Amino acid sequence: MTDPQAAAASVSRHPALTIVSPEGASRGEIRLSAQPIRVGRESTNDIVLDSDVAQVVSREHCLIEPVGRRWWVRYLDSRNHTYIERAGLRAQVDHAELLHGDAVCLQADRDAGAGAEEVRYWRLAFSDPGETQVANAGMWLQYYPASETVWVLGGTQLAQRFEARPTARRMLLALLARHRELGEPRDGVLVTQAELKRLLWPGDADPQQRDDSVVANVAWEVRAALGDEAHRLLRTEIGVGYRLVPRP
Repeated sequence: MTDPQAAAASVSRHPALTIVSPEGASRGEIRLSAQPIRVGRESTNDIVLDSDVAQVVSREHCLIEPVGRRWWVRYLDSRNHTYIERAGLRAQVDHAELLHGDAVCLQADRDAGAGAEEVRYWRLAFSDPGETQVANAGMWLQYYPASETVWVLGGTQLAQRFEARPTARRMLLALLARHRELGEPRDGVLVTQAELKRLLWPGDADPQQRDDSVVANVAWEVRAALGDEAHRLLRTEIGVGYRLVPRP
């Protein structure tokens, strides 16, 4: 005979999404299984946000999908982006892992002008209290070539935009562009000291006159801005140059 308390605990440990309207009203809960959940305003979605009169939510806005024993949210190039709210902070994401207590947020109002009320959001509160694995400690980079922006994702922190001084920024963007040109190889991209000197100081008559330690200082700035103290993203290839591994 099944123990009722054990059965109740099993249900409560199951990953789920609680849908909360922009007005703060609960729209019910969806238990997550092995299938991805598509979210948008079209009736064909698994979660339909159908009261979006202003059509701020896209027809197919985002996907919440299982990756192993984890759940991730994937942005579907929707009109008003997809956000994760974690520990009181909200950040735009492209593809990010969900942690217990997170909320996936979709903008419900058009951008408010000066003096207008704050923009409201649909919230899909993620609950997974039965998951005991330690959150993914790895980091990876999301690169947007058109805007030349880079976001650092992974671990328990929300996505952080890469900000650095011009030379360090130039180094990371050059490495990411090369990685993309080569088809994003899993082992990253290796760029020699000589190549980096040409990329970092194109105005020099002879960039090779700069000491290798100057390149090392720029690499240190890149790592500091990324929070890459363990050198997992930007690795030194002694006697050769630097290898960028944007994804683990």
